[in-house]
Amino acid sequence: MNYRFASLTPDDEPAIVFHLLSLDAEDRALRFGSHTADATLLAYAQGLNYNRDVVEGAWDSGRLVGFAHLAVHPEGGYPVGELGLSIMAGYRNRRIGSHLIQRALQRARRFRLTKMYVHYMRRNLAMTRLVRRFDPVIAYDGDEAQACVQVLPREQSIYTEIHRGGHDGRLEVFKRLPRHKPRGHVLLVHGAGGDGWQWRGVMADLAEAGYAAHALSLSGHGRSAAAAPSYRQYAGDVRSVLDGLPEDTRLVGHSMGGYLVQRELARADRPAAVLLAPVPPDVPRDQELASLLAGLAGKRTREVVTSVLDTAESVAVERISTPVSLISGDRDRVMPVPWMRATARRYRAPWTRLAAGHNLPVVAGVSAPVLAGLRL
Repeated sequence: MNYRFASLTPDDEPAIVFHLLSLDAEDRALRFGSHTADATLLAYAQGLNYNRDVVEGAWDSGRLVGFAHLAVHPEGGYPVGELGLSIMAGYRNRRIGSHLIQRALQRARRFRLTKMYVHYMRRNLAMTRLVRRFDPVIAYDGDEAQACVQVLPREQSIYTEIHRGGHDGRLEVFKRLPRHKPRGHVLLVHGAGGDGWQWRGVMADLAEAGYAAHALSLSGHGRSAAAAPSYRQYAGDVRSVLDGLPEDTRLVGHSMGGYLVQRELARADRPAAVLLAPVPPDVPRDQELASLLAGLAGKRTREVVTSVLDTAESVAVERISTPVSLISGDRDRVMPVPWMRATARRYRAPWTRLAAGHNLPVVAGVSAPVLAGLRL
């Protein structure tokens, strides 16, 4: 096959939209289970969650000819995925679908999913033949079929509770508790374009170390209610969750979430805080802000950062007495090493440098320096 297969990112959204709109009425019905209007397809493409979902594509030159989306959701506290697949007319029966499903299963194992479900119409003979290659258990209900493929046993996955939080239940909040009485509580705050789901691995390690770990999805992120992006909105989100936690809750923040944590520390002391590739306390302006934005993927992520940082105040570091530690990646194009070095100096903070890029919450080995910082 002379096709390029790759995991998709928010910057691939125009190609995904073009691919979906190219499907005819029957293809749309087979893919989504019913007649699907253009506006619905556009909303679907714009709502893809690249933090927790598996999104794979097959390219022929610059054209997306195959698209697989494994939408991840909890089942009994463990992650499972539901697969959707579409192949453009003229590219079928070339093993593109089989290769996309194999890639989706590989990433599902890496994300520690326990099952992959495939819902399809029984008249969809191509999907019927394709799914049977992966040794599924198939159940039928009238004209519909549901195939279930085992990915990993639960003991190899990550258990996380999910509930609605904040003052009015607007926010998605993840929780992982230790086996015994917590030695303390930790709230983890993600960056622009992220969500609480990214912290699942770190949360499991925190719980193993005896902490009660909590992670929110800010407004408009993950499955939290939408709201116009602003510092005021996001700071209110963080405080609304903190209001339900003990006063001595420790804080961990990544990127823009690191800026929110710094502003919260200037308002109230905490036992300890850890900043992962944070926005520096002297907020980047002009060319520095443009450089920061250039390293981010996704138009909406860049819009969120612009809305928050364009008028954001610098952090009053002199007001912060909380012990702070810093973690950054040496391959980070968003928060480069010189910015992090200057930030560590401002806080006189222990600084851990990892061989990683910007998305530190999902980097293997990040939990150890996070735990070290929380024990300061």
